[in-house]
Order: sequence, then structure tokens, then C-alpha cells
Amino acid sequence: MRSLFRDRSGNIAILSALVLPVILGFVGGAIDFYRWHSERGNLKELADTLATRGAREFLLANASGSQVEAVVQNIIDSGFSKEYGFDRVQSRVVVDPEKGEVSVRLVVPPSDGLILTNFMPFMADLDITSVAVALGGMNVCVVALEEADPGAVAIQVNSKLIADECSLMSNSTSTQGVIATGLSDIDAGMICSAGGAFGGAQNFNPAPTLDCPVYEDPLSERVAPSVGPCTHYDASYGERVTEIATAAAAALVTGVSETLDDVTGGLTGGLTGGVVEGIGRGLTKTYNLSPGVYCGGLGIGQFADVHLAPGTYVIKDGPLLVGLGGKFHGEDVSFYMVGDDATFYFGPEAIIELSAQKAGPLAGILFFEDRHAPMGRLHNIMSDDARTLLGTFYLPRGVLNVASVLPVADRSAYTAIVAHKMQMTGSPTLVLNVDYNATDVPVPQGIGPVGGTTYLRE
Repeated sequence: MRSLFRDRSGNIAILSALVLPVILGFVGGAIDFYRWHSERGNLKELADTLATRGAREFLLANASGSQVEAVVQNIIDSGFSKEYGFDRVQSRVVVDPEKGEVSVRLVVPPSDGLILTNFMPFMADLDITSVAVALGGMNVCVVALEEADPGAVAIQVNSKLIADECSLMSNSTSTQGVIATGLSDIDAGMICSAGGAFGGAQNFNPAPTLDCPVYEDPLSERVAPSVGPCTHYDASYGERVTEIATAAAAALVTGVSETLDDVTGGLTGGLTGGVVEGIGRGLTKTYNLSPGVYCGGLGIGQFADVHLAPGTYVIKDGPLLVGLGGKFHGEDVSFYMVGDDATFYFGPEAIIELSAQKAGPLAGILFFEDRHAPMGRLHNIMSDDARTLLGTFYLPRGVLNVASVLPVADRSAYTAIVAHKMQMTGSPTLVLNVDYNATDVPVPQGIGPVGGTTYLRE
């Protein structure tokens, strides 16, 4: 018996048996606490993100409380919470338009744990509220993305750019980043050049602000729509479309500034009689088109009155051509220009009435250019009857050329331009309105009232 009591050979096993549960308890508790703390942090980040996104909508002049709430709720319903590790969350969104506040409350049940599940606060639901507030902003309606070349914005001859309630932003650091010459005139709320400006005092109102910070592409994060199989091949409606294509090709190859007179004179001088005569004989025919993938482009010619059903029109590997008296009407429509040859050309006698989609991937965007398109290709508005162009032209690789005679876009509630370059020549008048409250076509973030801030109040 004395030998048995003096025997110490089993102490380690006994001590291990006594201590191991304590160690496992600490480890399990640490794992539970880390999980609980991480989930709480992720839920807080999710609530902050949702509240901030909602508050940013208040930087758009036509955003109502119900619209902001719908935007946030749509993000929640889309399964956005899965990116933060939550399959499902209970949410409550409260919007105060007068204060520009968006409150987002998120609740998720506790996860199964090892040790601390039956102790407070680990057994309670995770309950997080974030409040974001929006402050101020200015209207932006032209952004030229070219960073170095002169003439990122070039207004020449007798052109008029009227944008007196919004700002023009040029990212070119050239000493001639913005050009206005001859009898041309830029009338804007602010003319901001990352470099310099070339022209007389009479060409600018107000005087340009120089050495401005570069304005980042406001639509760089907008995802391009998917492109399915071709639904139409070399679609052509009306007559003499080939002549439109020839004139458009001449402008693209030679450069509009060099060929404008020839192109305009040829179309208006040689074809006016034919168009008038055809209409007089009652030859105009109505065509109703549906959204789809128009491979090889889409041509609208003489005697064609084309009406577009709402949706997205993918113009692939060919141009969108409208001229020779062709009529092109579309409400709640957007165009995705994909492929090397996908440009648009609205000829001098084209009648254009277009407004962008109200929802979906291209909401608020009238034209979206493929980001892999060749740099510097031309998109032409030569129409003397393009009074309604409601939405945003997003041409990150292209040059928007306006060369009409009568006002362009003046009947639109708003028109915005984000392009590699923008130029006007001849005697066009481009009117960029900012009456955002007059339409339910949304204004993309970064366009319209921007420059304000959002901050988290809690």
C-alpha cells in the first residue's frame, strides 16, 4: 500500500485529464468569440455599404425617398449579403429625404457555436443599424476622358454648346485641352480643364478653370450587358441605306472635320427631292423592331419609320446608320455598341427621338460603347432633327462629333456625355439640359449632381 501511494507515474495522465477540458473550453470559447466578432464586423460593413449606397442616390436631383428605398431593397433582394457571408438577412430601410438620411437595420440569427452559444450576447441575434447622410453636389454633364492630347473638347467654327446649369470636365493635361475657336461658344456652369484652354475670352462663359483635378470615369464600374447569339443579320429598312453607309464610311476614314461639307452637301443636296417626293406618294412604311443582337449593324433609310420596343439593342460588328429621311423612335431603349465597326451615324435628314432605359444594366445610358473598341473612332450626329436624346452617351473609346444645323437634344429633360473626346464643327447647337425632375429616366451615378459627399453618422 505504501508503494502504491508513493507511485507518481500516473500524474501526467491525471493532470491532462483534469486540464484538457479547461483548455478545450478556452479554445472553443476563443473560436466562438472570433466567429461572433467577425460576423458582427461583416454585418456592420454590409449595413454601412447599403446605407452609403442609398445616401449616394440623394446626390441625384430626381431621387425621391421611395426610389432610394427601392434601390437599397433591390440590392438586398439580389443576394448581395452573400458576399459578406450571410445567406439571408432581415432588413429595415428608413429614408428621410429632407435630411438626406438613409438608415439600414440588419438582423441575422446567431450561428451555431462550440462553447458560448448559451451565453449572452452570443445567443442573441446580431442586430446592426447604420445611418448614412448625403451632403451637396454639382451637376456634371460632359466628361472628356482623353488625358494628354489637345482638343479633348473642341468647339469650332460657329458651334454652340449650351450647358449653363452643369459642368464640363476635360481630363487632358494639354495646354489646349479645351478648344473653342472662331464664332463658337461654350456656355456652361463651369468649364474645368486638367490642362489649359485655347480660344478667346468671347468663346467661353465663364472663363475656363485650369489645372483642375482629373475627373475619373464616372461609369467605369458599370458592367456592360451580356451579348447573346445574333437575332438579326445585316438588318436594313427603307431605301438607299448603302448611300448612308458610304457617307458614314467617308467620315470615319478621312475625319469629319475634313469631309463634313462634302458629306452634308451630298446628302442634303442630292436627296432632298427624292425624300419629299417619296413621302408625297405615300411610300413611307412603318417598322416595329424588338430588342436583340443586330449582327452586322442596323440601317434605316429613306421612307422607313422605325419604332423600337423597350429594351436593349446590341449593335454588333457593324454600324447603326440612320439617314435620308429615316425616322428612328424609341422610348425606354438603350444601345450597346460592340465590335470594331459598331458606331452610330445620324445623317442630316434623319429624325431621331430616343430616351434611355429606366431600369436594368443600362438604366440611364442611351449609348454604351464597348470598352475594347478601337480608340478614337467617330460617332456622328449630323441630324437636323435630333431634338430628343434623353440619357447618357457613354463612349469611353470614341469621339462624339456633333455637326448639325438645328439644335440637338434641346427637348430632352437631360442629356449627358462621357466620351474619350467630344467635338463640334459647323453650326450646330448642342443643348444639355439638367431637368432631372422632369423624367423618370435615372441619372447614372457620377453624372448629374455630383461632388457632394456621403458620411456615416452611426
